Amino acid sequence: MSEEKNQAETEVKQNPLKEIIQPFIDLIHAPRALWGVNLAYTLEGLSYFGILTYLAMYFSDYVFQGVDHADVWSHNMVMILTAGIAISMVVLGFIPDKIGVRRALILSFFLLLTGRFFISGAHSLFGFEPSGLWSPLHLIVMLGIIIVLIGYGMYQPAAYAAVRQFTTPKTASMGYAMLYALMNAGSSLVMLSFLLRDEKFLGLGIEGTFWVYTGITAVSLLSTYFILSKKTVEETIKKAKEETERIKAEEGKKEEENESKGSSESEVQSGGKLYIPVTVWIIIAALILTALFKLPAPVNYIVSAVILIIPVIILLLPSAIRNPALKWIMEHPLANTKFFVFIFSLIPVQTLFTYNWLILPQYISRAYEGWVGEYFEIASNLNPILIFVLVPIITAATVKAKVYNMMIWGTLVMSLSAFVLAIDHNVVTLGLYILIMTIGEAMWSPRFLQYATEIAPEGKAGLYQGVAQLPWFLTKFLVPLLYSGWMIEKYCPQNACTKPEQMWFIFGLIAVISPLILIVGKKWLSKDM
Repeated sequence: MSEEKNQAETEVKQNPLKEIIQPFIDLIHAPRALWGVNLAYTLEGLSYFGILTYLAMYFSDYVFQGVDHADVWSHNMVMILTAGIAISMVVLGFIPDKIGVRRALILSFFLLLTGRFFISGAHSLFGFEPSGLWSPLHLIVMLGIIIVLIGYGMYQPAAYAAVRQFTTPKTASMGYAMLYALMNAGSSLVMLSFLLRDEKFLGLGIEGTFWVYTGITAVSLLSTYFILSKKTVEETIKKAKEETERIKAEEGKKEEENESKGSSESEVQSGGKLYIPVTVWIIIAALILTALFKLPAPVNYIVSAVILIIPVIILLLPSAIRNPALKWIMEHPLANTKFFVFIFSLIPVQTLFTYNWLILPQYISRAYEGWVGEYFEIASNLNPILIFVLVPIITAATVKAKVYNMMIWGTLVMSLSAFVLAIDHNVVTLGLYILIMTIGEAMWSPRFLQYATEIAPEGKAGLYQGVAQLPWFLTKFLVPLLYSGWMIEKYCPQNACTKPEQMWFIFGLIAVISPLILIVGKKWLSKDM
């Protein structure tokens, strides 16, 4: 028996290609329900990033015509969508756990469709003309954005919770990776949007292109409703549970995994400290104060006081109310100190993601001549198609690698990419930046999403996935609010983009903070991973 075991191990070592291919084979045999989620996720990637690519330009060049610092204002408007989605996931991430993933997916697509209807039709359907800040056109577009962010707050937690329910231990890692990759596959098609927008082709303009993506959202809603029927979902969950139990029984690890999970849940529930949730309240209060900076001082004081006093109010409540509230706080994911520090350490490197829609389209169109600048959609959307190719390959090749090590190397590679554009702005450095950044992203980002979902106690996958988006909220909030609009206006303004290298050097210094934190804190942060 020992000789047979050694021979099998030798064969595996001699055939590493099999280890890479096998997860793909397992995923091909995945159930219809999982592929239904993947199809809608791919289409949603196209719709979301298709609109997002043009949104800052739409505000700068159209909605805010003649407004001082239009670039700064446009980035702030995009911030409401991107940061709002992240915080919406934190607030609404529990809904899929309560109403089921099928209902949550259908409801979220209905809201996404409604919101994009208002964004697309603000001018072309309702007839509002651009007339500056807080004009009817501006307000209708913002109404659509708010509806979208509510829908998206349920959508991603529901999609990842569905993958957890529809997969087995054999297909889970690749299931998460493929979900991440397929959204990027959909968004990579945005590079062809110039065929819709440009007058040399269909000539729909930005608004017409918005309508195309709104129609694709309707297709996503219909495909989810019909493919993910109630019967299909129930049968898939049942089969996944049976297969999982069979795999555990065969490996003789069922009892060991249950004990491991119990200790993990115990740490999440008992390892927290009250000061962690209180710290979160203070951070949120500070952000709101920053956002309301231009409002009268009394308003700022009132808002901050209301937020900061909430923990004190909880402590003064009658025990019948206070105890359940404190129990909820102590069992909240953010009360796990290591989880809290781990997810917040990623904020600096995540700033590079925000540049993909806040900076890259405007930067490329302004800094590059010829077809690269004219058809900026191509270069600014190369990252998603590379992610689609690289994520499954890197995930399969590193399936046995430790999550924390992948986080360190991935964030380091990704952060160093910004320094490439600090050398010069030409086609070669642009291509290298996109390639290096994408390799780094493919190394760490899917692993982080899987980690956030799978450490969750039973029935809390949506909550944990939502809370893991809180740093995303801070990134999407702070970057456009504090410096992205100002940076593009200072270093790469319209018709005078002469020194963008300085901008990218600063971006690189910010991003590299994340791997440095992970390296310094490795012994503590990775101990229980």
